Amino acid sequence: MSEITRVDEQSTKRLITKSDLAKAWIRWITAVEVPVCFDRMQALSFGFAMDPIIDKLYKDKPEEKKEAYIRHNSMFNTNCDWGSIIHGIVISMEEQKALGNEEITDETIRSIKLGLMGPIAGIGDTFDQGIVGTLVLAIFTPLALDGALWAAFMPLIIFLAYTFGTSWFLINRGYEFGRKSVFTILKSGRIQSVIKIASIVGTFMIGCLAANYVKISTPLSFQSGQDVKMVQDLLNGILPKLLPFVVTMGMYAYIQKFGAKYIRLIVITIIACVALTFFGIL
Repeated sequence: MSEITRVDEQSTKRLITKSDLAKAWIRWITAVEVPVCFDRMQALSFGFAMDPIIDKLYKDKPEEKKEAYIRHNSMFNTNCDWGSIIHGIVISMEEQKALGNEEITDETIRSIKLGLMGPIAGIGDTFDQGIVGTLVLAIFTPLALDGALWAAFMPLIIFLAYTFGTSWFLINRGYEFGRKSVFTILKSGRIQSVIKIASIVGTFMIGCLAANYVKISTPLSFQSGQDVKMVQDLLNGILPKLLPFVVTMGMYAYIQKFGAKYIRLIVITIIACVALTFFGIL
């Protein structure tokens, strides 16, 4: 049997049903912001949503089930409703992996998740907050101010309906899109290119997050002739956000060397910040 024929047969075989998609969807949309933590963001919600899928796909494969749980509890953060499309795509890839498609590896699935979460978040947040939220509030706020009690509740009702409807539509489209796109790529032999592109996009997103959310500066200064020079200004002249970059890469090096011991790293960071602030270094 040729490779293309085998791939085509796998692409038509299904293990996941509408009911399975519904279980994953309702878990994600109702719990997405509940267990958010700073080190992995929405990872626990993603893993919680994938739980019934993993149980079904790897029921008789304990080692693969363990790997899948670990794979879907890594750092993840995206828009709550639009992010459902990523679930659909990932579910389709997990399904084909469970069917024995060796082209779909852990790295493939991780890269797709990491590469899509940033762009999907940008699209979803802009549409939700910049268009839907703004229009709904613009329509009903004047009515509520004029004394219409029902108008005060309409933005919440409409936004909930929009959120649930959008997320259900997108998880289904993501599943179908994921099945078709993955096998189109596999038959063309371009899977490694997709992995590289997704990894590069993901790396850019992580860099942007670090630059925006890691806030570190130094008040140190020194006398240069008649002028007082600020060390922070000199560092900015060399490379903007240099200190946040150094700290971020230092944490990355620590994790690479000692493993994912996040609590210990947080404690060390707090102690270092208090000490350096006390001595006027940061």
